[in-house]
Amino acid sequence: MRHPQRLDVPIQLARDVPEPLQDQLAAQLRSAIARGRLAPRTRMPSTRTLALVLGISRGVALAAYERLLAEGHISSRWGSGTYVSDPDHHSDAPVPNQVRHSGAPARDQVRHSGTPAPNQVRRSGTPAPDPVPGSRPHARDASHRRPAGLIAAGGGEAVIDLRSDRHSAQGFPSTARRAAWLRAGRQAPPLDAPPAGLPALRAAIGAYLRDTRGLVLDGHEVIVTADVGDALELVLRAQGGPDPVIALEDPAPPALRAALGRLGTVLPLPTDGAGARPDRIPGSCDIVAVLPERGAPLGTRMTVERRRALAAWARDSGGLVLEPAFDGLFNAALGPRPSVLALGDAWSTAMVGSFRDVLTPTLRLSFAVVPRRLAGEIEDGMSAGPSFSCQLAVTDLLTSGCVAGRAEHLTTLYAVRRAIVRQALGAYPGTRLLGAHTGAAATLLLPADLPATSVIRLLRARRVQVTELAAFHHPDGAPGNGIVFSYGHLNEVSLCRALHAMTRTLDDHRLARRTAA
Repeated sequence: MRHPQRLDVPIQLARDVPEPLQDQLAAQLRSAIARGRLAPRTRMPSTRTLALVLGISRGVALAAYERLLAEGHISSRWGSGTYVSDPDHHSDAPVPNQVRHSGAPARDQVRHSGTPAPNQVRRSGTPAPDPVPGSRPHARDASHRRPAGLIAAGGGEAVIDLRSDRHSAQGFPSTARRAAWLRAGRQAPPLDAPPAGLPALRAAIGAYLRDTRGLVLDGHEVIVTADVGDALELVLRAQGGPDPVIALEDPAPPALRAALGRLGTVLPLPTDGAGARPDRIPGSCDIVAVLPERGAPLGTRMTVERRRALAAWARDSGGLVLEPAFDGLFNAALGPRPSVLALGDAWSTAMVGSFRDVLTPTLRLSFAVVPRRLAGEIEDGMSAGPSFSCQLAVTDLLTSGCVAGRAEHLTTLYAVRRAIVRQALGAYPGTRLLGAHTGAAATLLLPADLPATSVIRLLRARRVQVTELAAFHHPDGAPGNGIVFSYGHLNEVSLCRALHAMTRTLDDHRLARRTAA
């Protein structure tokens, strides 16, 4: 099934100015095409997607598309799609996954909410349990597989582990992965491989960031590393010396804090509902590390104004803003916001990331997007990176569209599971459920008179393991009272069982529950 193309460039429409909305939309899309954020032959989102994400009518989106079509910026083919025009290719041969003349697919493939309708879920059936990593059961023995996230226990039901931020193996493109590795294995490695990674791979990563984040790397270079820890070390050593002072948004993933703590002194940067607070950056800070798209574990999305304030801090102080790129929204209904790298100066912004959340956590390949001024120094200090075969295979998966297709599949899959979580845990007015509209993890804030440790202890007795919110806070921070749980790796049966244990635990503590009218 072909997934609808999402909107991957930031669009901001003003309703309090005389300029019509269709003119504003056409102008911003035209600018994105001219600046390379929408590359030639890129598939454009449908008018339905534009209307949903931007809060406009389909007529406004259609009028903007018709203007761009008349100007030659985009081209279309009946029953196939709308694409950015390619001035170097005028062939009438169809390109894959195009959209209709109107800019809309022949039939919308997802609902406006991003969640399939209930009857669609029933028709597809309950997903088969995710395979245990490393196992290779025969297809006819699939019913005997233990779902991912279940830990074998001495007796009775298995323990459901919601502590780790893992992603689903359901629908994993195993055939494409094997084919990519087979093709890579047939090529002999070069005698003198570039330390920063194969040029084709670096170009493919740049194209992926452009297509998924609207990011054009004019003043940056892509550096390929074996893991995220290596990428962090290269950036921090080049910018901050042997012991940089790093302000990390608080709360933040414990693994990220630990990795940064091995490389420098980490200070907490307070956050609120609008994301990290630039006005609270410590004066001695060399580097600020933030997750603007989806702050973990609260799911906070940083406002554009604060992103601009971070870019201004880096410009004025000579510091560096570091943006980890593993904060996926997995929600096609949300419009993109500009990266700090797009808003700031190229010499004062950087990014690190990997494809572990989309492909496999065992993949030993990550990347850093660094200021061009630091690229030479970083390359000189690099040791051996990922294997030649690994780099070739990931290049293949990126350029073939396999990685993008996998992200689209997870977006659809997680939308269903998020809806289940919201339905189960959104019924308690004395709690707050955060982060349940993006990603595949959420936080449940508890009332002050119900300690998180008490809930965790009772859940453990019911064979469900979650993480205390305090584990995500800096030791000097002010921890909240709540639990954090990750569910992307579970099938829906295991997820419902875990949620049932949670609701029983909340009921046992006599928390009020909303009832249907």
